[in-house]
Amino acid sequence: MELTFNRASSSRSIPFSEVAAAVKLPVDEVELLVMKAISLNLVRGSIDECDKVVNLTWVQPRVLDLSQIKEMNKRIMEWAESVEKTVQDVERQIPELLCN
Repeated sequence: MELTFNRASSSRSIPFSEVAAAVKLPVDEVELLVMKAISLNLVRGSIDECDKVVNLTWVQPRVLDLSQIKEMNKRIMEWAESVEKTVQDVERQIPELLCN
């Protein structure tokens, strides 16, 4: 779960090797671990056996420490800036869209 939290929401594809290193398990046991986590509703996502990648879309919320809250705040601020830039781009394009 920590691996997922430390990634941007747009890059939640995690190689089996990274999961194995984080949880100190052999790579060949990662798939079973993720299957258990999915069945227990701790995470949601899919497993790509061919590419040996876990794609997580949701993680069960939990208690966060102060550094994690600061990191989350930083990400929210970055997201807000990105949304603001998108709004400005759309507003600039509105005259073109209305005339065409």
